Amino acid sequence: MGEPAEAQNDPDVPVPLAIQRFCGDCHELPNPGSFVREVWYDEIHKGFEFYARSGRTDLQPPPLEDVLKFYRERSPAQLAFPEPPPVDSEWVARFDREGFDWKDGNYVTPAISSIRWVEFQPEGDRRLVVTDMREGSIHSVTPAPKRTTRTLIDRVGVPARVTPCDLNEDGRTDLVVADLGSFNPYDHALGRAVWLKRDAVTRDFQSITIAEKLGRVADVAVADFSGDGKPDLAIAEFGHRQTGSIRLLTNQMEEEAICFAQNVIDIRPGAMQILANDWNRDGAMDFASVISQESECVEIYVNHGRKFDRHRAATGGDLTFGSVGIEMVDLDRDGDQDILYVNGDTFDNNFANRSHGLQWLENVGNLEFRLHRLLELPGAYKAVATDIDGDSDLDILVVANLPTVVYPTSLNDQSPASIVLLEQTSKLEFRAHVLERGTPRYPALEAADFNLDGKMDFAVGVQLFETDPPDSPASKLPRLTFWWQK
Repeated sequence: MGEPAEAQNDPDVPVPLAIQRFCGDCHELPNPGSFVREVWYDEIHKGFEFYARSGRTDLQPPPLEDVLKFYRERSPAQLAFPEPPPVDSEWVARFDREGFDWKDGNYVTPAISSIRWVEFQPEGDRRLVVTDMREGSIHSVTPAPKRTTRTLIDRVGVPARVTPCDLNEDGRTDLVVADLGSFNPYDHALGRAVWLKRDAVTRDFQSITIAEKLGRVADVAVADFSGDGKPDLAIAEFGHRQTGSIRLLTNQMEEEAICFAQNVIDIRPGAMQILANDWNRDGAMDFASVISQESECVEIYVNHGRKFDRHRAATGGDLTFGSVGIEMVDLDRDGDQDILYVNGDTFDNNFANRSHGLQWLENVGNLEFRLHRLLELPGAYKAVATDIDGDSDLDILVVANLPTVVYPTSLNDQSPASIVLLEQTSKLEFRAHVLERGTPRYPALEAADFNLDGKMDFAVGVQLFETDPPDSPASKLPRLTFWWQK
């Protein structure tokens, strides 16, 4: 997929100390090559506004015109991306592709935000739980070649993700929904965490709001963070500019009385995802989170009972890094959990970047992680590790999600890759195979042996836009596409 672009500034170009200290304090110093010359005015203004809204007074802002001059003199007139490899027809031939769509009432342009393969108890059966942000819907999908079925579970605001759990510990699988509160980003108090509680008799779901009046809630992790044997909630409140945080909701429920004590762990906006795990192996549940906006990093939050200490696992190249998500996986099979770190968000300003792609954060112990660049992919949005070829090691599927108009516009003309398979050919050596080009509209991905035939399948979910031309390949995509391995 091409050599990764240099993510840092040229060490041979001296950076004025005032600019280094101010522009590189919260994140890595922005790379002048991240944007074309004409864009830097807006981006630098945005950076100064971030600092003004933060309430901090410990930094000395340099003159804005000095910063603008520094970046404009060192930025390119145009951005260029390498031509992606052709579609690997041999790998594509291993799958049967099948679209699955639906229409409940008036048609709504789909915006599938998550797909999750869930085992429901006490039944023991597995189904996909699919969320659509524009429909405000959560669906249970039972996949099978040419006979996939679907049931509407509920409608809950603007659902970003669902987390399976047993919140009231009655032996039945419930769902907790991260409700953004709005499809478009802005500062508000409409975000929620919603518990879909299963009825003991009908097995239907009852919607119960656990936390409300939040900014845009992007994810919820359920685990026993307090150590009292009850499931608690860690909430990634993405927010926007002035709202956002990471919050811990400690479970204080007695019988059927719903009660959670709330504590703010991190006041920064931009939290997109939370992974619960005992990262330092001390018996207390910690969590990891990816923070976007002005932070662009992956943090480990270590549980010390009454407080969580923050440890940096990785820092994105600069503000254009576009952090999107993290996935937990033991990629090197050494018994601890590593992290796949995906970056490719272009929806702030529609600019793709050569730094977009996939990183493996290798867990080397003592809360230290070694970063390995695995793939350059404009608009990279979701990655899943799975043994797709059945050779007992882990491969990685990656999908891309780009808006209708993306800059540089030459990228659209290249028919960018939308689904890529990283095949592990030897120990921790990966070869990229493009499975699809020209339709990078996939924010959602899941892989499993859906039809229980011993071969790994996968499904992708689409986000479309009314600006997609009606005759374009993207506009014809169904909500879900199953890739059944033959």
